[in-house]
Amino acid sequence: MRCESCGVSVDPTHATCPLCRRNLHGKGGAPSVGNSWYPVYEAVEEQRASSLLSKWLTFIAVSVIGLSVLINILGNHEVWWSLYLMPCVLYAWLFIRHTLMSKSHLGGKIVVQLLGLSGMLLWLNVAAGTNYWSTGYVIPFLMMAATLLITVICCTRKMRWREFAGYLLTLILLGFVPLLLYAVGMSHVLWTAVAAAVYALLTFGGMCLIADKGFRKDMKRRLHF
Repeated sequence: MRCESCGVSVDPTHATCPLCRRNLHGKGGAPSVGNSWYPVYEAVEEQRASSLLSKWLTFIAVSVIGLSVLINILGNHEVWWSLYLMPCVLYAWLFIRHTLMSKSHLGGKIVVQLLGLSGMLLWLNVAAGTNYWSTGYVIPFLMMAATLLITVICCTRKMRWREFAGYLLTLILLGFVPLLLYAVGMSHVLWTAVAAAVYALLTFGGMCLIADKGFRKDMKRRLHF
């Protein structure tokens, strides 16, 4: 049997062409039951729908930001409310696109959400022009909470230590960021920065003691010890 669309020869047992997925109209009528020479490929309609939804989501986010800035420029110039709306829209896009729709690793989702939420809060803090409440209090506690969350997930099953090793190491390194922000003057609260750094060190020491030998070897390889 020959496909009229592709021009390739197809086994008569197939009702559709394995290349173009179009129906085959042969002389034998209905396809006979037998061994198939070609594997059955499922249509990827779900992936196409997800990609289309992602594009629409990006379009809506860009449109909302663009319209808000345009309305703010043409309207009241004294209050730049669009500067407060932009980070919220971007974080909502990140939350839906990467956390809800994406099939990324759970550890990656936690790290991305931590960075996205911290960036949104810092943006709002700078736009408001107030004291650095985001870097002084909120961001250090967010980093400790994210590290604790992955630690709890790893403790539920020992096999997950190596699975989350890279993400946990990333969060441990991020635990020293509040201390760096305090050093450059972007934070005025020392005890929260020190608490985040100490918690990162305790987490690193604890996971080296609790985890198996395979995890410790993996950490040595990552840290080039």
